[in-house]
Amino acid sequence: MIIVVAIALLLCWGSFLNVVGHRLITNQDIVFLRSHCPQCSTTLAWYDLIPLISWLWLRGRCRYCHQPISYLYPCIEVLTVLLGILLFTYVHPDYWISYFFFFSALIVTIRTDFEHMLISQYMTIYLIPLSFLGAAFGMIPITLLESVVGAISGYSFLYCIGYIATKMMGREAIGEGDFDLLAFIGSCIGIIGWWLSLTIGALLGTIVGSVYLLLSGQHYKNPIPFGPFLAFGAIIYVLFEHVLQSWLFYA
Repeated sequence: MIIVVAIALLLCWGSFLNVVGHRLITNQDIVFLRSHCPQCSTTLAWYDLIPLISWLWLRGRCRYCHQPISYLYPCIEVLTVLLGILLFTYVHPDYWISYFFFFSALIVTIRTDFEHMLISQYMTIYLIPLSFLGAAFGMIPITLLESVVGAISGYSFLYCIGYIATKMMGREAIGEGDFDLLAFIGSCIGIIGWWLSLTIGALLGTIVGSVYLLLSGQHYKNPIPFGPFLAFGAIIYVLFEHVLQSWLFYA
């Protein structure tokens, strides 16, 4: 029974994160604006808003205009459930609250970067002071100094890589939102954390990009966002930190 309640609550939280992500990027009010179809703007009834179930029942289409509803809605809700369960299973209880909100910000970032190729600073740079407070009060497993250095070094490193790559390619290679994101990640999990997150993210991005190129049989028509892979790298690091560090330092 407890598991069912937990899954239901996590689905509802995932639904809320969908709203936050969509409205941050489209500059809509997050709190007071009633939920509506982004295509026809019809206000949605409560039974259209049941996480996951409504999307499946309506077969991924709006009840009123019959336009497709983005697959990101159910994917984000399911992802929130899975990450919530993994968080409460593998992370020490002392850090549950901090990492729950850290994961939530990363999930919003995954949503916005996949949908719009944009990362809101409200989910990255503006949250860094909270990371500093969390480190200062022992709510994340790094010191305040490690948090500050992690934020500065994460931003600086990726900025330098992006600057060099842009000069060599003659076009923007890495978006500013990715710099902000790695700074936020560094403020939460330190230098080693952002380094492994970047490494894992680059590996995941390479694999996904290669598979996409292989399946499409053509060159990329649109750039693939890097933010979601950075976010997944950070999530993997938090969940399996001790395993990854043992491989890194004792292999």
